[in-house]
Amino acid sequence: MGTIYDQLCLAERIEIYRLHSEGQSLRRIAAALGRGASTISRELSRNSRPAKT
Repeated sequence: MGTIYDQLCLAERIEIYRLHSEGQSLRRIAAALGRGASTISRELSRNSRPAKT
């Protein structure tokens, strides 16, 4: 059977951006949330740019 992946919830996304704005490393944010560093990296790269209007 395959691996089951959970999407980030809104609270996790908020915490990622809060910790990132405080200067925390990807690995430290990942450890705090119990997620992989690659998950945090992808979240920041996908959603850190302003939305197109």
